[in-house]
Amino acid sequence: MPTPSRRVILLAAVIAATLLAAALGLAACGGLAGNSAAGPAATVKALPERIIAAPRALLAATAPDAGGTIWAVAGGSSVGLFRFSSASGHQTGSVSVNQTARSVAQNPAGVVAIALGTASSGALELTSGTSKHPRKIVALPAPAVQVVGATGSNDFYVLTAWATSASVSEVSPQGRIIRTVPAPAGAVSLAVNSAQSVLYVLQKTGLVDEIGLHNGIKESTFTVRDPGESIALSPDDRQLYVLKGTSAVSNIAVVDVATESIAAVLPAPSHCVELTVSPDGKQLYEVVGAPGYGNIQVFGS
Repeated sequence: MPTPSRRVILLAAVIAATLLAAALGLAACGGLAGNSAAGPAATVKALPERIIAAPRALLAATAPDAGGTIWAVAGGSSVGLFRFSSASGHQTGSVSVNQTARSVAQNPAGVVAIALGTASSGALELTSGTSKHPRKIVALPAPAVQVVGATGSNDFYVLTAWATSASVSEVSPQGRIIRTVPAPAGAVSLAVNSAQSVLYVLQKTGLVDEIGLHNGIKESTFTVRDPGESIALSPDDRQLYVLKGTSAVSNIAVVDVATESIAAVLPAPSHCVELTVSPDGKQLYEVVGAPGYGNIQVFGS
């Protein structure tokens, strides 16, 4: 076999060095946004323990309360608030709500909060979940994106956003805005720890910010890299579940809060729009909504 010429060897070395530099440059770009929550590439195979049928165009749902009730909002031009039994999976009631409804939460006292958002305004509707009781409307500083509760708290936490800014408002069950703290532009979902001291805010880019609830200071940032859709926190504050991807192809990163690293990757069904965790932390509820169907898939967490 003929010996390669010095010119060929030199050219090969230059090409290799160029490729290496490009790879390093890409890696550096990926790390500029924050710490990388690197983890296993393989997705853990799992099947849902059960599937709860829900109305088509499902937008959001709560985890079951102490009595086993799940609340959900669904619809397009006409939107309803639906009540389900988590034990039987059957729908047990429904009422019409404002068609701008985007999200729903319930506190331990039984108050149901519905986040409302238009292109120019936002509000939080507080109700008992039935049409027999009056509803209170709380004006918000921007269109509402999501409302959540926190373990052991009756307050609600509402993510609101304009195109270039966002914030989180803490709202009492009586409708008083307790505080509002800034959130990153592009925020799509939030979770609150059980001590009501830290906000976890997910951005569409896959960045997760930890923000002090009382001072609004960003304490940490890490990334799960894929497009972010929804985030949920386990009741013991140890794991964050982050829904990533698109409506057609998505998965769930299970992030260890202490290390900010991905401990596992779970499957997510097509058109999964939201995640929530049962009060005991043993089940992960994956909310699925498409124009033609809707359901809630229950997985062991």
